[in-house]
Amino acid sequence: MLEKEKFNGRVLIFPLLEIEFLKISVNLKEADVLVFTSVYALEKLNLELQNFKTPVFAVGQRCDQLLKEIGATNTFIYSNVQKLLDGLKHYFRNKRPFVLYLRGDKISYDLKANLLKQNFNCEEHVVYKQKRNTQRKELDKILARKNLESIALFSENSVDSLINSTLRQNLDKMFFCFSKKIENRLKSVLDKDIRCMTIEEPLISKMANMIVKEYSRY
Repeated sequence: MLEKEKFNGRVLIFPLLEIEFLKISVNLKEADVLVFTSVYALEKLNLELQNFKTPVFAVGQRCDQLLKEIGATNTFIYSNVQKLLDGLKHYFRNKRPFVLYLRGDKISYDLKANLLKQNFNCEEHVVYKQKRNTQRKELDKILARKNLESIALFSENSVDSLINSTLRQNLDKMFFCFSKKIENRLKSVLDKDIRCMTIEEPLISKMANMIVKEYSRY
């Protein structure tokens, strides 16, 4: 994404979390609607979703892109979980559909609880779990580089993994955060005065634009 925005700097990608897919048994065709809040849950079930006709509600540009690639056509994409919930309430007004919610083991928003409050019939399945990347020495080498000026974080779980996987002295950087929750988590566990820039709406394109705009001044 940064390359498309003609970013002049160099970007290094280091996975702070590893994804482990779990074995599950679920009949997707029984649901009136499928809900995904993570692209990893989609990746787990992408073969079953090819040319899928049941409505699919999902969050984020990556989910949108993957759904298009696998041929799912009846899709509704939102920028965050709250907007997805509002979309479900509007779409199924005065109805009680069977919602199948596929997710990871760690969540920051209890969507099922909120769906039940709205009188939805919701069943959730954990289809993957996140594990901390244990390559601490390699991460320390990267973060200790003098020309490394900033770090971009895309989840609260990655904040915890970062803090627990490296020396604090290597974290005197500018942070770009994908949401206010990530910024708040970072400041609470690291330093309330750290340099942070956070996008107002969690879209990868807006994250890239923010980074490019910040460094275009130099």
